[in-house]
Amino acid sequence: MAENENGTVTDPEPEVGTETETQETDLSAEVEKWKAHSRKNEERAKENAEKAKKFDELEEASKTEQQKRDEHIANLEKENAALKSQSLRSQVASEKGVPAELLSGSTQEELEESADALLAYRGETTAKAPKADGQGEQGGTVSKGGLSASEIVQRATRR
Repeated sequence: MAENENGTVTDPEPEVGTETETQETDLSAEVEKWKAHSRKNEERAKENAEKAKKFDELEEASKTEQQKRDEHIANLEKENAALKSQSLRSQVASEKGVPAELLSGSTQEELEESADALLAYRGETTAKAPKADGQGEQGGTVSKGGLSASEIVQRATRR
C-alpha cells in the first residue's frame, strides 16, 4: 500500500492479468443476470397470454343476448352486401360479355363503364341480347368482323 501526498492510503495498481480475469467474471455474471431476467419475462408473458385468453372468454360469455344479435345482424348485413355486389358484377359481366373478375367498381354505372372500357380495349362492341320473345334483331353485325348473325350460323352448321 502506498501513501499519496494527502496522507491517504491507496491500493497498489492491480496487475494486468487479474484485471482481465475480473472483467471476464463480471461480464459472465452480467450475462447470467440478463438471462435470468429474460426467463422471468418469458414466464410472465405466458401467464399473461393465458389470462388474456380467459379474459376474452369471460367477456364473450358476459355479452348480452342483444349484443350477440347485433353482432350477428352486422355480419349478415356484410355478407348480404357482398352477395349483392357479386350478383351485380355477374349481371353486368353477362350483359356485356366480359369476365366478371376483370370488372372494377361498386355501382352498376361503374361496372358498366369498366366493361365498356374492356370491350373498347379488346376492339369489340357489345352484342345486344335478343328480346325475351325470341324475336331479336336478325342479320345485324355482332362484332367488328362484319359477319351477320345468319352468316355465323351458316358457317357453324357447315361442318
